[in-house]
Amino acid sequence: MAVAVTAQEILAHPRFAEARAAHVSAVVELFKADPLAMRMMADAGIIILRGFIVGFHFAFDPEDRNTWATPGNVRRILVERGLASPRRVDDLLARFRQAGYLEAALAPDDRRVTILVPTARVIAHDRHHLAAYHRFLLDLFPGRGYEWALDQDERTHRLIRLSGLRDLPRALSVLGHDAIRLFLGRDAGYLALLLVIQASLSDAEHLTWTSMSNDLSVARSHLRTLFSEAERAGYVRLRTGHGGPVEILPPLWTAYDQFLAEIEADQDTIAQATFARS
Repeated sequence: MAVAVTAQEILAHPRFAEARAAHVSAVVELFKADPLAMRMMADAGIIILRGFIVGFHFAFDPEDRNTWATPGNVRRILVERGLASPRRVDDLLARFRQAGYLEAALAPDDRRVTILVPTARVIAHDRHHLAAYHRFLLDLFPGRGYEWALDQDERTHRLIRLSGLRDLPRALSVLGHDAIRLFLGRDAGYLALLLVIQASLSDAEHLTWTSMSNDLSVARSHLRTLFSEAERAGYVRLRTGHGGPVEILPPLWTAYDQFLAEIEADQDTIAQATFARS
């Protein structure tokens, strides 16, 4: 098994800035191309639950009830790990079902038990999203198995999600960043941040409150409220006139870079363990 790279090694890589810009653009294009993809990245709860449900789906064993994605099992595991309250889990599951992200199947030996099954589109979106993170690692560290992300091999996606399910605390360790949680906790907040980052990295001046509102299907007032809070916290400066509506300040750049590096380091740890077993 290859030794996992660290967040510090990722941040110090001479091509980090280039890979970061490519990664942000890849994730932005992923959600812009598909309204389902945008809704599947609305906030941290949905992102976590999507990957969790997909991992459960791949782990399903008819002989082992612990692998069944029943509402009770999903609720118990997320609540035990402090990732959501019971009410929050129930709310997210209801949103998934109403949006058609999940289908209900009867348990093989107990027709009173319902198992939640992600739709093919949700599984595909999860694969596309994971591949965006692994393309970042491929750019910086070729030869470590991330070529799968180019053709998005379904078998590799399945194996990695199974590993992530086994090591859920590591997979979610990056949620401790206060600056990023400010955006992850709001409807379309993380995507709004990525739009601002993308515009800042490309020196684009086309970004406006209206364009962000249209891209994210949220009200301009919602975005203004979010970034006003970020301004009060010292993360951004709101602007008028040319150059876009939001300027990212150094503390948020530092927080995002550290956040991305830790995500990628955790992804590398999980992936290298997967590759070593397969």
